[in-house]
Amino acid sequence: MARGSVKPGPGLAAYLEAAKSTEVIYGDIQKHVLRKAALPDGRRQDVLHPSEMVKSDWCHRAAYYKLTDPKPKPPTTFVRENIFREGHSTHAKWQKWLQEMGRLAGDWHCRACGQEFWDDETPQQCQLCSAPARAIDYAEVELNAPALTIGGSTDGFCPEDGSLIEIKTLGIGSLRFEDPKFLAKFELEVGARGTVYDLARLWRDFRRPLPQALRQGQLYLYLARHFEDLHVDRITYIYEFKPTQESKAFTVLYDEKISEGVIEGAQIVTDALEAERPPRCNIDPVSGCKNCRSWETA
Repeated sequence: MARGSVKPGPGLAAYLEAAKSTEVIYGDIQKHVLRKAALPDGRRQDVLHPSEMVKSDWCHRAAYYKLTDPKPKPPTTFVRENIFREGHSTHAKWQKWLQEMGRLAGDWHCRACGQEFWDDETPQQCQLCSAPARAIDYAEVELNAPALTIGGSTDGFCPEDGSLIEIKTLGIGSLRFEDPKFLAKFELEVGARGTVYDLARLWRDFRRPLPQALRQGQLYLYLARHFEDLHVDRITYIYEFKPTQESKAFTVLYDEKISEGVIEGAQIVTDALEAERPPRCNIDPVSGCKNCRSWETA
């Protein structure tokens, strides 16, 4: 196979579509991004990820199958990868500002020696090789609970405030997926050209984190307090509105009850892994849900 090509598979259609572009440089950029996206991304396949656990359709049985029989990365598109990179850039921007203020603690990556280290405050130099602060990037905060097979990371930790940080971008797509009833309130026109929304009023009335983000943040607080010994009692969400680049912040206090059901589910999956027997589907105990059935019929 020619150097730089993409192997046949689910991602081939998107790659071939990029190759059709009459703008050579633009088409080459798309192909480059899709080639990179097909590579392993380092995301752990041996843990339960909080971002998946807090979804309303999280299935214990499907989670068991995913851990015992991991599948290749799903196909992607250039648009999806572009959205992901934009979100990553937004995270880096806010984290850099907190770093410059000396308010950020957590894991740090040194570009000089390639190593990571923990610091309870913004470091002035690498603890391992003494490289200056300009060579150090924030690597967020790992939150692991091996006893529950959970592994994840939160966007930031501010010890001075006793707070975790979550940075979110908000767009029509995320609202359509996570809170369609809220989004529907701001429809102005629905027609052949699609739906038009009153963005100014939507942003004005956006007054709390999205439900899934709330559950995820409470789970992060649970992990931080019970497994990482971090002294936190709140989480601050920073939202950036994609259409206008305006931003808002919301601080939510810790409420352990919110995570009880998810923690119980993690224990069920962990016990099933030890017993080497898949647990019952918690979405549809009789017939199974679409998530676990997709593993059993693959």
